Amino acid sequence: MRNRFLGVDVTRGIALLAMLATNVWEVIGDDGRLTLTGMTVTGRAATLFVMVAGISLAFISGGRRPVQGTARRAARANIAVRAVLIGVLGLALGYVSPEMVGMILTFYGMFFLLAIPLIGLRPRMLVGIAAALVVASPLVLMAAHNLGLEDEFDPLPTLTSPFTDPVDLLLLVLVTGVFPAVTYMAYICVGLAIGRLDLSSTRIAVRLLVGGLALAVAAWFLSWLLVFRLGGLPALLAASEPGTTATEVVWDGDLVHSWWWLAQRVHHSGTPLDMLGTLGSAVAVLGAVLLLCRLRIAQRLLRPVALAGSMTLTVYATHAVVLAFVSTDDLLALWLGLVIGALLFAVLWNRWMGQGPLERLVAIPADRARRAVLARDPARREPRRDPQPSEPGT
Repeated sequence: MRNRFLGVDVTRGIALLAMLATNVWEVIGDDGRLTLTGMTVTGRAATLFVMVAGISLAFISGGRRPVQGTARRAARANIAVRAVLIGVLGLALGYVSPEMVGMILTFYGMFFLLAIPLIGLRPRMLVGIAAALVVASPLVLMAAHNLGLEDEFDPLPTLTSPFTDPVDLLLLVLVTGVFPAVTYMAYICVGLAIGRLDLSSTRIAVRLLVGGLALAVAAWFLSWLLVFRLGGLPALLAASEPGTTATEVVWDGDLVHSWWWLAQRVHHSGTPLDMLGTLGSAVAVLGAVLLLCRLRIAQRLLRPVALAGSMTLTVYATHAVVLAFVSTDDLLALWLGLVIGALLFAVLWNRWMGQGPLERLVAIPADRARRAVLARDPARREPRRDPQPSEPGT
């Protein structure tokens, strides 16, 4: 496996293991104290997960040289089928998955669908769209909040929801949900742009690491300055529900009727500084992993993480079911069990069966759709492309 593809799979694996942690621990514990997970990976894991999805969409559509003509239409068909199947799986998990743990796959499917028109764009255009979303999406979220729009699903959406509540489901995945497309498409765009770069280049990896760190630190510092030094915290406390503590406002606060909300960096809030901060950390992690995977010893040690990263759909769906039926107060043991189980399964399944089971279930019809489009143009041979890593969640 080429180092750049190994690096992408390892990065996706890291995002997966971090997502498992965010689904086990709350941001603020029962004792009212901030948890380590809340301080480190909550919010950032989801951004990394989605950004790597954008990178893999770039690989599917040609890598550094985007496919053209019939081949592009074939890639779009491939992505569309993946999107539908992943979205359906997310809805199926709604029958058993606690809260939004499994539902993220339905959001994921929508991200794929919305990415279809973007796969032919140049990196600069994609970054420009991401920048526009950083500015516009928080305003959309504020407008939806002021209009009283919110998630109407209790319990979670299931396979019948597209037929019984299509408008509410669409509103959920686009604007009002935990992972709204209006926010998370910025991460897809950045991932697509990065996937068009030469990720085997040390220079590119260093730029990703340094640039990502600079962006993350700048966003954190600006939020700290606005909230703690320029009057943001008192205003946010005044706009919050009575009894809300400063810790809750800063680390786990909800959207409130105050322009100061835009200065926040709360996880999954979709504020400009939250988006820039989590994007910066995601880009930096990718750059660091790409550099690390140039070392032979790192390639060997991180192979189980890469294999888990190549089976994110299977591992994530399985953990969602496990969390629905396993209850324990020993959260560390629960997370370690999920991580060890995921790594062991990935290594053993890859050795004996190859591609992950759910990944294969999605890949077969998706590849058939691609070949069906290519077959309509018999005079055109399928272009030679770089070998692909395992696509995210597929």
